Amino acid sequence: MEISTLTVYHCLAFVWYFFVCYSITIVRTEDQPSEVFLYGGQWKYLTVLNLFVSVSFWALYSYNRELVYPRSLDGIIPLWLNHAMHTAVLPFAFLEIFATPHRYPAKKKGLILLGFASFVYISWVLWIYSVTGEWVYPLFALFSPVGLAAFFAGSLAIIVCFYSFGEFLNRMIWGDSIVIPDYKRKGK
Repeated sequence: MEISTLTVYHCLAFVWYFFVCYSITIVRTEDQPSEVFLYGGQWKYLTVLNLFVSVSFWALYSYNRELVYPRSLDGIIPLWLNHAMHTAVLPFAFLEIFATPHRYPAKKKGLILLGFASFVYISWVLWIYSVTGEWVYPLFALFSPVGLAAFFAGSLAIIVCFYSFGEFLNRMIWGDSIVIPDYKRKGK
């Protein structure tokens, strides 16, 4: 993809993310269930922090929607916004893979960073539970402490698989060498 087209695409993706985050804040009305945005607001949900959660959200939703997206949210969050947060992001992710090559860090460093980000989010979820006594996702209430730890470990394993798959796709599409555009080369 040409640099200008790629820049426009990235700007549009950023505007889309900003629009979705803004839309979440304006749906917060007086008639919403009090527990929806209790402590941590919208920033307690992984969807808002990282819009690439399509697979896990829809897998859990199809199993039992009440575990991740209770029916009480239907009257608060419009259907289009639910799909903007949980469906539309997957095509954006694939378009990003096909639009531009990415330089992944060394495998060890990349996995350490991924593990750290996961640890921070899990800590945030546990902190919210310790303060409010309510789980961010009703699914977590079904687990014992050992089961919850196993769930988090399994989730991390799935995240590592997605990371590795993304790295694999990048290598299959773009090869091992990363092309440096002319404008980034020294002397030009």
